[in-house]
Amino acid sequence: MRSPKPELIWQGRVHLGDEPGLYGDAHYSGLSAEVPLTLERTDPQGQDSTALVVVTEGLETFTGYPGHLITVTAYLPDPARPYHSVETVLATARMTSADHNRKEIPLALANLPSPLFLSVRARVDTEVPPGLYDDFVLTRILNASHNFAFVASLGFRA
Repeated sequence: MRSPKPELIWQGRVHLGDEPGLYGDAHYSGLSAEVPLTLERTDPQGQDSTALVVVTEGLETFTGYPGHLITVTAYLPDPARPYHSVETVLATARMTSADHNRKEIPLALANLPSPLFLSVRARVDTEVPPGLYDDFVLTRILNASHNFAFVASLGFRA
């Protein structure tokens, strides 16, 4: 069973899309936004998985298009080069109108170090013709972990 209430990692208002100013109360980032975070294992014997939840406002996609891309990337130590990282995509998902502004992205984390440095990137679906891109607001990123086997914090915390 996952924790009864997901853990809040980040909350704000970032406007993604191709019409600046459409959401006057949000910071406009253009076609993508990326948020760094740190996951820490709290129980070595606990579950080897968690889920990140991306919450939006106003997300509407056209039928027949794949939807907005959510990518979770891990920055793992490079064994060949000290003090360098290797970017490894852990998960991708497409967010569409059918998700009702909430997308859960499961992460399998077996054999990965703790703390684990990740980024969550939301990118506007650009297969739609320019000028018809969906404008929406990224509002929250949450961590839903079984018995809080992983806890999360904003930014890279060494």
